[in-house]
Amino acid sequence: MNPQSLSEELQASLESLDHVFQAFTEEIGKDPTLGEFLEIVSLSFQSDEDALSDVPFPLLLKAKKRGNRWYKAEPSDQVASLNDNTFNEAAEFLNLLVERISANRERKLSAEDLATHLLEVLQAGERIFADIAAEDVQALVPPAAKKTFRAKTGDVVAIPAVTGGHHLAVVLGEDTTGLAVGLLEGVFSLQRIGDVGKHRVRHMPVHTGTRLIRDGTWPIVGNHPALLALFPDPPDIYWQAVTAWGGRFGDYGGAGNSDGPIRLIGKAEAEAVGLLDGTYRSSYLEEQFQRLLDEGRFDNGPTPRSWL
Repeated sequence: MNPQSLSEELQASLESLDHVFQAFTEEIGKDPTLGEFLEIVSLSFQSDEDALSDVPFPLLLKAKKRGNRWYKAEPSDQVASLNDNTFNEAAEFLNLLVERISANRERKLSAEDLATHLLEVLQAGERIFADIAAEDVQALVPPAAKKTFRAKTGDVVAIPAVTGGHHLAVVLGEDTTGLAVGLLEGVFSLQRIGDVGKHRVRHMPVHTGTRLIRDGTWPIVGNHPALLALFPDPPDIYWQAVTAWGGRFGDYGGAGNSDGPIRLIGKAEAEAVGLLDGTYRSSYLEEQFQRLLDEGRFDNGPTPRSWL
């Protein structure tokens, strides 16, 4: 390889790649195998929605050797024993690679684009792994992209109920606490809203995550902005009367959001949301939220506007 013949951008990528290998060898004492390198890539890759299109996460690349034969990685526990340094260097290398190949492009990069350019850098640097040379790798192959779903304000999400049917939740928005959803009263046999005007509120808005919406476990069954009027805007977050940092919110606690003032609440509201018995959480993991819905945890409160 003649460094003089390489572009400045490619040379920068090669130097960054060298840092990844140096960090690995300094800790492990030998060069990584191709399988170990691809595992490091998968654990270090950070998806960038502005530059990448439908790139699966994590990015689990496979390799084909010359002759169109699949590369089979030998079992190894070396990557699991690494400290953060190798992964940090790999993240910087991947970010630099994405920036270099996305510059002056009108369309976003695909997983195939990223895999192709990663192999080009490995081969341009004449990289030799512990078990194979980069020049003997025919292709890096990304996994097939899975369709993901994104909820927007006013969408209605159907959360499967353990007894059959679905709990229906209205997406109210997303903030630093998570995705705020408003629960509709009842368990529904059909994944549809029907007459919007007939629905009643089940409980105060709750925050949860978006993972089970993105993977389709909680399907989006429609968009009904009219249902938003049933819930506070913006949704409240609650604080205990005596906070962990020594603050005080009246006798029963406070409610509000990150952008507005905090109001003091009464006993009925504090009891309904779970402040008095200690069951209130500002946000719930998706599976925990679904389980609590089935257990009736959110069936015990007055409607959101009954005390306002």
